[in-house]
Amino acid sequence: MKKLMKWIGSLIVGIIISVFLFVVISSQFGWYFDGVPTKSMEPAFKAGGMVITRPAEMEEIRVGDPILFRDLNIEEEALICHRVIDIKEIDGEIFFQTKGDANEYPDSDLVSSQNFVGKTIFYIPQIGNIAYRIQLHKALITVMGKEISVAFLIILAIGLILIGTELRNIWGWISNPYLKRREEILKKRRERMKRKFS
Repeated sequence: MKKLMKWIGSLIVGIIISVFLFVVISSQFGWYFDGVPTKSMEPAFKAGGMVITRPAEMEEIRVGDPILFRDLNIEEEALICHRVIDIKEIDGEIFFQTKGDANEYPDSDLVSSQNFVGKTIFYIPQIGNIAYRIQLHKALITVMGKEISVAFLIILAIGLILIGTELRNIWGWISNPYLKRREEILKKRRERMKRKFS
């Protein structure tokens, strides 16, 4: 049972590390992972969830696709995820008319190449709430002149500890395979003795 719990724990941590590394690496290639702050896209994307957006060319977007774009009317960068309801071509340039699924009216401004970010391809419920509550992704420390997330360092540390433990176990098996076999034999003997006298 202990081995099973240890294996499950290692698997969970491994998945967390893999996901976090995917987020960090893919973010460098234009992917976005954003919390859903409003109910404008319900029921498809509920507030408190997270949407994943990949880079895309405007030519590949179709009516009905959810997209991520910047609101140029706000000084502070704000990203909005709404659905494309119409595609217009003006003076050879593509523009998208967008609308939140739960909104009564379309957005007042068209989306152009200036503020288009990418195509939203996936939605994860509730994870946005968890990220905002933990707030570790916003806590940054400077290492060698670069700002690094505290959450990343914590997960990296846990991962290195697990990897080190597993490497030690593997080295022990390689360097002394008979020791492991002897332990298994002794364990079976103890179990037989226990059954015999119980």
